[in-house]
Formats: sequence, C-alpha cells, structure tokens
Amino acid sequence: MFLIACPCWASLVSFLPVFNASLVGVLLVTLFLWEISLLPILLVLSVVSLLFFWFDLQNVSLHYESAFWLFILSEVMAFGSLLTCCFWFDTCSFVSLSSPLEIPFLGCFLLLGSSITVTGFHHVLFWRYSYTLLGLTIFLGACFVCLQLYEMNEVFINLVDTSFHASSFCTVGLHFSHVLIGIVGLITILVIGSSKAGWYRCTIVTWYWHFVDYVWLFVYTFVYVC
Repeated sequence: MFLIACPCWASLVSFLPVFNASLVGVLLVTLFLWEISLLPILLVLSVVSLLFFWFDLQNVSLHYESAFWLFILSEVMAFGSLLTCCFWFDTCSFVSLSSPLEIPFLGCFLLLGSSITVTGFHHVLFWRYSYTLLGLTIFLGACFVCLQLYEMNEVFINLVDTSFHASSFCTVGLHFSHVLIGIVGLITILVIGSSKAGWYRCTIVTWYWHFVDYVWLFVYTFVYVC
C-alpha cells in the first residue's frame, strides 16, 4: 500500500548500498577463508556496481545530502572504534609509531592547509581559475601521502608487538586509505572540470576532504600524543 501511495519512492531509492555492503562482506569472508577462486566473480560484481553507480550519478533525482551524512556517521563509528582501542590499550610504557613533533606534526599542517585551499576552491567553484586551488589541495594531499609512506618505511615497530600498536597501525592505515580516496575524488573533479562535475559532486568531495582532514587531528592526538 505504501508503494502504491508513493510511486516515486521506488524510483528514488538505490539498491547500491545494500549491494555494495554485501559485496564487501563476501570479499572479507573470501579473503579470511582464502577462497581465491571467488575473486573473479567478485571482480565482475564490482564492475557491475561501478556501472550502476555511474548511472546513479547521472540521475540528479538520486542525490541526497542526507545520505552523505549517514555515510559520514558510519565513518565516525569506524574511526571511533579504532581510536577507542588506541586509548584503551595505551600505556606509558608503549612507544608511539613516530615522534609526535616530527612527521605526524608536519602532516597536520599539510592537511589543515589543504582544508583551507579546498574551502577556497568551493567558494569560487565556477571561477575560471578555481582549478589552481584544487590543484594545490591535491598537491598538499599527495605530500601527506608521501610523508605517511616515508614514516611507515622508517617505523621499527611491528603490527603484532602489542594491542596498542596493532590499533595504531589500523587507525593510521584506515585514514591513509581515506586520504587516497579523497585525492582520487579531487583529481576526478580536476580532470572533468568543476562545471561538468556540478555543484553537488564538488560539494560532496569538499565535505569529504574536510572530514579526512579533521579526523587526522584525532588520529594524531590518540595515536601519537596520548
């Protein structure tokens, strides 16, 4: 009865969240059980997901800011769980991954600087030279990635040393993956142009980058300082 009364509801709801969540779940189970034979099937399903995702991007009626905030809420819970583990397992006798006044501290300036530049880009979105601010944001993000790679190469602590170090590596690694995803999104907008990408996509990527920037402050505090 509800669908009959609201015929537009069915056309506005995408099946991709449930499909992708199921796909990721099967992927994790496959990797844990080491069933490599299922990976080609998962790869095909991933391509199908990307195709339908591109179709959803072309359909403006499927754009909801509330869905993005629900996604951010799920990210907050994921990072919150790992940061809680870092705080719970932390003791004064444990050594941090790096000195808080060296590479991680420089990373704070890089990400906060990129937050300023991406804000400037968003405010002058359709200015003909707005791509300069976007390019500067990408450059600062890439510098942060290089710093993280250098830091992980120099770390002498192993993942399995303590529960605190395992939680720290997972937290930093999760944030690192989010930075990479954000850079891919920024590069995509730079390549296709902000006018073609549209206000909605540029805004979503900008908000996502702000989230990645400010989460790093919590990661820096819980992993390196506390």
